[in-house]
Amino acid sequence: MTKKLDNIIEAGKEKIKIKKWRKIGLAALINTIVGFNVNAEPLNLPKEYSENISVEGHEKEVFDYDFNNDGIKEKVVVTYNSKNDFIEAVVSIYTNQDGKDMLTYQITFDKKFSIMELQAMQKMFDKVKEYYPEYSKNVQLGETRYIVIYGDNRRGDIIFDKIKFNNHTPENTNNFLFIKKSASLLEAPNGNAVAHLGFSEKPEILFDMVSNEVNSNAKWYFTEFTKKGDTNVTRKEKKDKDGKVITENPTTIKGFIAGSEDNVSERGFYWNKMINRIEIVNNFIDTALKAKEDLYIITEYKPLSRDKPSKKDRFGNKNNQSIIGYTKANKEGEIINIPDQTIFKIIGEENNMLKIETPFYGGPYFIEKTEGTYQKAENIKEKVNKFIAIDPHSQTEVLFQRNPETEKYEVVTYSYVTTGKDGWGSYETPHGAFLIAFTRPYMTFTRHARAGDKTLPGRSDLTIGGSAKYAVRFSGGGYMHGIPVGLNFKGSTLNTGTAQKIGTYKDSHKCVRHFDDQIEFIVGWINADSKIKDRDNTIPEEPVIAVVL
Repeated sequence: MTKKLDNIIEAGKEKIKIKKWRKIGLAALINTIVGFNVNAEPLNLPKEYSENISVEGHEKEVFDYDFNNDGIKEKVVVTYNSKNDFIEAVVSIYTNQDGKDMLTYQITFDKKFSIMELQAMQKMFDKVKEYYPEYSKNVQLGETRYIVIYGDNRRGDIIFDKIKFNNHTPENTNNFLFIKKSASLLEAPNGNAVAHLGFSEKPEILFDMVSNEVNSNAKWYFTEFTKKGDTNVTRKEKKDKDGKVITENPTTIKGFIAGSEDNVSERGFYWNKMINRIEIVNNFIDTALKAKEDLYIITEYKPLSRDKPSKKDRFGNKNNQSIIGYTKANKEGEIINIPDQTIFKIIGEENNMLKIETPFYGGPYFIEKTEGTYQKAENIKEKVNKFIAIDPHSQTEVLFQRNPETEKYEVVTYSYVTTGKDGWGSYETPHGAFLIAFTRPYMTFTRHARAGDKTLPGRSDLTIGGSAKYAVRFSGGGYMHGIPVGLNFKGSTLNTGTAQKIGTYKDSHKCVRHFDDQIEFIVGWINADSKIKDRDNTIPEEPVIAVVL
């Protein structure tokens, strides 16, 4: 089987090579990613195999292979097609049932692979064989199962061996299930339980599977989980009476979890999405600077401003410490909310409105030409090398340091976080690309004042409610900071309920929460010995951009 699949990969590779050289030439080819398509759609193949089986627009290879070593070979049909610079590949397995070869499994992949990464492609095809004993469990006569095999999320241009802070870095860097309540890990679909997982545990997803069986609407996830004595991401070390660390003996188990939306959600460290966004931002910056166009940021930071009701735009942002971007200069049509610290460039004027483009929201949009609502981004003079990528859906965060010589991205640290929750008096962490404004050693937060409280100037309804260690302002009143605690708090913030929520659900008022030592490291990395001070604030000399997916 391996040799046959090698031939298929090589044939597809040559086909794409010829096609691309004819159409776009060498320079463009270097910058074009070619590989197996992400989530290729299942094909409508006939239920019973025949020699003249075909799919319009696809090529095919057919061979026999004994997956379960029972002496009866299954019929394997690999269909593939070059489309939009990708090879779409689907593996269909026909099993012998009452003397007929019937479609029983159809397998696709969730990753795309560079044409130069044949080894990675081969590994994914090897998983078709490796996982066969699992996705074939309890299969019924006449049933067809549709499987998506998950691969490594990491890209070849991301460097993982230069991590500088790993106190809270999880071992699983790929796709995982977030357990919302509790879940049983089963030895087979609808089988016996081999383990029970609790709230917030995160088994790695190896493949998912759905069936055409009547009354079988559930998606099944086949997962791998390493059970430790303490699964909290704070990684507390257990010590004996003499102070020596007690070595844990973790047990790794595999099994199926029913994919109920009420009980699990699919998440992951989506390195490819993060870098894709970062590269869009950097290309936007590079193109503007080469064209001698100035770069700007929105300046709509109004501390302690009162909330005003607004609707989310198509990017998920409300009009909180933002300006309105219009799709038409006459202020008609769709509008978006452009948050404070958003990077943009001016490409013209129309009807006394500035015509702008942004790297995250695209454009063009029209904004009012109002003094004080924008300013030049003076410290962006070339491609930016420091990025913070935040994924609110998965509650994950990664710091990337771009190497200007190799143009590869080094992972500095990564961890789980807590982002903003939409609600009364709170907002989702804004989505976009934001230039970090400043850092400082503390973060104070407010609460509603009660009788006898000392209130804030101009806000008789508010008082200081507590503080958190360190603060990084990235958009409006949105900060990255440590664990918030009350003014009279004593002890370790690791033991607070707020710390235990990190990596679970959106829960903050807008900010991004971290463990205290994590944010301390981040602040040091951002500042990098900057001498630019404004009272307690340090303004980074080297630009740092936060990209919130």
